[in-house]
Amino acid sequence: MIRLEHDLHVHTFLSECCTSPDQTPANIVRKACELGLKQIGFADHLWANPALEPHPFYRRQNWRNIIRLREELAAIEIPNGLQVLVGCEAEMAGPGRFGITPEQAESLDFVLLSTDHFYFEGFVEGPASRTPKALAEHMLSMFTAGAQSGLATVLAHPLIPHGYLDLYEEAMAEISDQQLIDTFGVAAANGVALEISGNYLPDRRRAHNFDFALPLRIISLAKRAGCKFTFGSDAHTLDGMERIRDLEFFISTLKLTATDLLPGLAAIIEYPVSEYSSPSTAPDAGESRR
Repeated sequence: MIRLEHDLHVHTFLSECCTSPDQTPANIVRKACELGLKQIGFADHLWANPALEPHPFYRRQNWRNIIRLREELAAIEIPNGLQVLVGCEAEMAGPGRFGITPEQAESLDFVLLSTDHFYFEGFVEGPASRTPKALAEHMLSMFTAGAQSGLATVLAHPLIPHGYLDLYEEAMAEISDQQLIDTFGVAAANGVALEISGNYLPDRRRAHNFDFALPLRIISLAKRAGCKFTFGSDAHTLDGMERIRDLEFFISTLKLTATDLLPGLAAIIEYPVSEYSSPSTAPDAGESRR
């Protein structure tokens, strides 16, 4: 049996797309302990770069939220054995256009950088046309720019083209294994980890689910390219945090070990026992998230 001991991508009520009033730092810490986690990473959406006008979605998701989160965490008792990390999910609107500055990034425990929120039309740069080939080229280009940014600790939900999932399988078919290895090699060379994300799990409420072979291909080739990984539920509800256990499927199937993790993260623990089957649905399939 495999047991994962960290979740580096949890949102609180401070994220605009988190509609659950129960998603407080205190409740998240309590839930993390129930799940047996040793590390929990708070990663609310953030646009804090004063030099660039944010998308309307981000106008209230600025550096004040980081200050508020830290205040809320300081007011609660953190149980022994749980390490709390304060980070963010920052936006990349295009090459050279980031929602966080180097100074801000340096002051956080980690930065998840999103390079594929293509549904922010007119704000996040999209593919040249709505075709599989154009989408494939754009995904690789944006990934590379994020990996080379000097801002990212981790690339969030890598190569999941939000807003274009109807073309996703066809777009990935346009990309050869060698192209993916070369692209992932840029992240490895820059010390940027890839997230094994709750977004890789099936979701009954998603308009377009994709073949489970796609994330398996992404992770296995990224490992071959020398990438390190983090795991993140991308939870916006307390129930959504349970997805971290479904992500253990990737560890078992791809034979990942603690050496495949970004250094400093709580380890993967292996106990004698069981077999894993592919998850058929995410435990919080109705969760709204960005």
